[in-house]
Amino acid sequence: MADTSHREEVIRLLTKLDERQLTIFKHLKRIDVHLDNLNGQVSRHEKTLIQIKTWGVMSLITLPIIINIIMEFV
Repeated sequence: MADTSHREEVIRLLTKLDERQLTIFKHLKRIDVHLDNLNGQVSRHEKTLIQIKTWGVMSLITLPIIINIIMEFV
């Protein structure tokens, strides 16, 4: 009798463990999807920063030249 109750207890605990594992895997999948979204946002922000820096450097080089040319004609 004790052997049967022990088996039932082990089966109950294993079932509970299996349910917890499924829940953990579902949470991990949601976390992975969220991290993928965040990584996409980070890459877009990095591209935007590169564009801003590129335009800034171009303006730092060209604006003084343009101003110098204009000042020579005036």
